[in-house]
Amino acid sequence: MVENTQEQTTTAQVSEAELLKQMQEATKSGDFKQVAKVASELVKFQKAKEQAELEAKQKALAEVTETVKAAIDKVVNGLIDSGKLDMADGVWYTNDFGDKLTTCRLMKGQAKAKSSGGNGGGGGGKKFDVDTTDLLEKFGNQEYKDGVTFNQAWEADTDKNKRYAIREKLLKLGGYIQ
Repeated sequence: MVENTQEQTTTAQVSEAELLKQMQEATKSGDFKQVAKVASELVKFQKAKEQAELEAKQKALAEVTETVKAAIDKVVNGLIDSGKLDMADGVWYTNDFGDKLTTCRLMKGQAKAKSSGGNGGGGGGKKFDVDTTDLLEKFGNQEYKDGVTFNQAWEADTDKNKRYAIREKLLKLGGYIQ
């Protein structure tokens, strides 16, 4: 594979050198149509060369990524096993080499409070740790409205506003809201 890439690079460099020679000749002779044509070919070579370099870097980085991930996982799993991270739901770690910035945050999931500002809409309300499907499993056979159960009402209509009303009543039944 490496030999193949080197052959392609060598061929591209020879062709690129030949094109540069053609460009000089076309410029000296004042043949600007030929200059444009050769310039277009040079651009194609440069793009292909840059793409090949980028792909090589990405491949090398992907191989190193697995090594780095394994090392970080080993440390984090050790902390999990020791019980030091029992209060956290996750770890967010970044290290930006350019800015020499390292950040490590332990995350804990919790209900989000309603955000202030804005004109409403867009799902800015309270979030609950309970899923609607869990509520439907628990209370789905109870009557929702006019002899229809929660499960039947949920399946009958996919309108987001109607489903939100069903969810609200389920949350009330579950004691999540009043």
